[in-house]
Amino acid sequence: MLTKRFTRNELQNLRASNTFYCRDCREPLILKIGNQITPHFSHYRHSDCVNSSEPESPMHLQGKKDLYLWLKGQDLEVTLEQYIPSIQQRADLLVRKNGQLFAVEYQCSPIPFRQIMKRTEGYKSLNILPVWILGGYPCRKEAGKGPDVFTCTDFQLYFLRYIRKHYFYLFSYFPKKQALCMLFRMVPASSRRFHALYDEKPLSSFAFPFTDVQFHTKTFPLSLVDWFSERRNWIRMKVQFGKAFLDPFLRQVYESGLHPLFLPSFIGLPLKQMAICKQHPVVWQFYVWKDFSSAIMQKACVSLDEMVSLFFRRVGKKEIELRKTPFVHEKNVVKVMLFEYAQTLTRLGYWEEAGKTKYMMNKNICFPKNMEELDGMEHNITLRLPPIL
Repeated sequence: MLTKRFTRNELQNLRASNTFYCRDCREPLILKIGNQITPHFSHYRHSDCVNSSEPESPMHLQGKKDLYLWLKGQDLEVTLEQYIPSIQQRADLLVRKNGQLFAVEYQCSPIPFRQIMKRTEGYKSLNILPVWILGGYPCRKEAGKGPDVFTCTDFQLYFLRYIRKHYFYLFSYFPKKQALCMLFRMVPASSRRFHALYDEKPLSSFAFPFTDVQFHTKTFPLSLVDWFSERRNWIRMKVQFGKAFLDPFLRQVYESGLHPLFLPSFIGLPLKQMAICKQHPVVWQFYVWKDFSSAIMQKACVSLDEMVSLFFRRVGKKEIELRKTPFVHEKNVVKVMLFEYAQTLTRLGYWEEAGKTKYMMNKNICFPKNMEELDGMEHNITLRLPPIL
């Protein structure tokens, strides 16, 4: 950390009388000493160094400094900008704790998912545990959509994490507040919009490395009345702009003899474990219901493992899309999600348990034929389903 060893005046004198070189490629470097950003070295434009990158933003420089001081405050061995020749990667911070090496990547600017995975796998190949920290805010407040509705970009969602059998969450570090910004209990209402709980906590209140237990938070009730209203609006927009039979989802709904506007309300329910799915819950839950209905015609009951297999068959056909994140084991999460959906349908009386994680269908299900019957089904579910927390 240059400013820890030298004042800005001393750095200016050093710059005037010295030439600096990259320790990796031996090319000359620029010592930048601005008034607004942390002093740092930079390659000249068009550098051939494999470790030369885009100029660092003030937020990235300040964030690295804050994280460095936070880690040193825990008496940890920390190195800034450590280059690892065998994988040709430079970690923002390399940390050693109890004999284990951690590579901290503080990522402020959007990068492709493949680059995140490449760097992650590079560190893992050397038994270095990667710790990715998103820079800035993890979301944007959705104006006019209620206090619990937030929007995330695809890049922010690459950092999605999951506490098993509890909820999905995001966190980031914002240097101006010296705080971790956290989005908890994320229930997707579309591919990028979520019902969730937002909170901020000082970086100093956390210990390294981050663990799920440090991100436990209070619960909040999700209004089913509001949820069903949003669900109807989404279906209306899908029918209006979905290109009918050219849309795989709409085509299969129509081929099943159904109309999208009158899909039963138990298709598209909010679940705690479903943020791994990129599509609206109406889409993937319709496919689950359709595949379950087809399978149940050939056997007395359908197991959870069979439901998982049918689900991933849809994923293979690109009819269902899962979010990309290196922090979630998708098959395990999908199984937990489908179990939650199956248990919810059982509680509502649409399915019945036929043994451990095996289900059969209630033959007395009536699908709504008009808006009045749909209103009645929504009201019935609202009364019978406990709050989603």
